[in-house]
Amino acid sequence: MIFKLLVLGDYGTGKTTLFNQLLQSVPEAQKKPSIKLELIEFIRNIEGKEITVNVFDIPGRELSSENRSKHYQNTVGAIVLFDIARPDTFRHAPFWLEELMNYNGIGKVPILLVGNKSDLRESSQRTLNPIDAQEYVFRLNRTTRVDGVENIYHELSAKTGRGLPLIIDELLKAIIKHQDILASK
Repeated sequence: MIFKLLVLGDYGTGKTTLFNQLLQSVPEAQKKPSIKLELIEFIRNIEGKEITVNVFDIPGRELSSENRSKHYQNTVGAIVLFDIARPDTFRHAPFWLEELMNYNGIGKVPILLVGNKSDLRESSQRTLNPIDAQEYVFRLNRTTRVDGVENIYHELSAKTGRGLPLIIDELLKAIIKHQDILASK
């Protein structure tokens, strides 16, 4: 089984830092050659299934809409990042979800919404209340569960990557569940 995942979000939210942290914190993760996009590949055993995971780092604003639509094709899940110290990046999350659903050729897929830079929660006065993101994912799940899609929210610091493999596994479980539902239809 091969799963294509994208790392999405506004410029400066820490996508590349998270992407690089995957290389350090996920066993056997390797950077692979790719045209225009960064690609990490690793294998995970989830619920008795061996899954090859291809994670692509999509630039926040550098791709043309033509190239962007090509890169979204066949994506079965995504990590959507926002910076908890920049609430405007959270307000742009629906844009990234809509773009993904419009271009992936599948429609609704499981999303891992990540409030990044949790290390700034103590030092910044502008941090987004985590309840806002939790409510957003709750509302999103109410509209996607009909299609067998489960979305997840976590906060982390991409600087440390602490807990990253666990939340990636949580996303992979949601994707497997969604794939099983699609296969049974």
